[in-house]
Amino acid sequence: MRQWGRDKAALTQYGETQHRPATTTGAPAMPRKQPDTRSVVFVEPGKAAAEPQTSAQRRPMRLREAQWTNLHSTSARLDPDTDDRLTAAVKRTKQGIQDIWEEAINFFADQNGIQEEMPANANMELPSPAEYRTAGQDLARATVRLTTNTRARLAAVASRLGLGGSECVVEALNAWFDELGIPGEYDRDKVVARPTLYSTGARLDDATRKRVKTAAERTGKNLQGVWEEAINAYASRHGVPETMPQGAEVALPTPRKVKASGGPKPASVRLTENTRARLVAACVQQSRTGGEVIAEALNDFCDRLGIPRPER
Repeated sequence: MRQWGRDKAALTQYGETQHRPATTTGAPAMPRKQPDTRSVVFVEPGKAAAEPQTSAQRRPMRLREAQWTNLHSTSARLDPDTDDRLTAAVKRTKQGIQDIWEEAINFFADQNGIQEEMPANANMELPSPAEYRTAGQDLARATVRLTTNTRARLAAVASRLGLGGSECVVEALNAWFDELGIPGEYDRDKVVARPTLYSTGARLDDATRKRVKTAAERTGKNLQGVWEEAINAYASRHGVPETMPQGAEVALPTPRKVKASGGPKPASVRLTENTRARLVAACVQQSRTGGEVIAEALNDFCDRLGIPRPER
């Protein structure tokens, strides 16, 4: 027992020696630095921190633009039949209203020859002809946020068909509902009256714009009057009837190409129904786009007025 006591004391002394912090010349050991609990480093699961993060790195960073900032608020007035069909489409497809509008507008744009990807400088403003009047029905206002490309395609197809933005949305929805086989019918004549003026656009270079402005000043007409007279004179020279039959086509042909940037700027006026129909007939006759025919008609009109063409 006495021997065991001496061995135990020796072992105790050995353990203290092994676990005592190393010191030099009797200096006290440096205390271990405790981690700062206020600095927490979050590491993505499955990855180790490659290096300590600074306070600047730990600040929250916005990596991508918020998606909702790229959406465009778009409204339309829905008649009861269209509203009922929209409700049925939501139940059948399990999609939200925004998704249904997106699909419907893109489907309608495809049907009318609008390009799938619109250029960066595409017009986003929806036509809103004041000549549209409701035909005694209560319309429900609906609003969604469309993506940039869909909004541009909606503006393009509305302009081509001479429709207001709201009317074009309703047309697109019902065309899509017909494609899906959603029960119900849409009679446009019961909802809106046929417009008397059609928003019509063309890309005109600076020289043509100046000549048209000069023509307006010389004749005392506004821009719509100059366009009307120029297009009707052009249509008459190419054998288009002066008075088009009721219900004549007013949708302009599909452009072959659209310049993304740096080209002529768009200009637009509201043409009467007969002039618009004559323009469409001239385009079909010559297999040309509305913009091409309008530009030529305007320059021909300026030639007849003796307005000189700019030197190149």
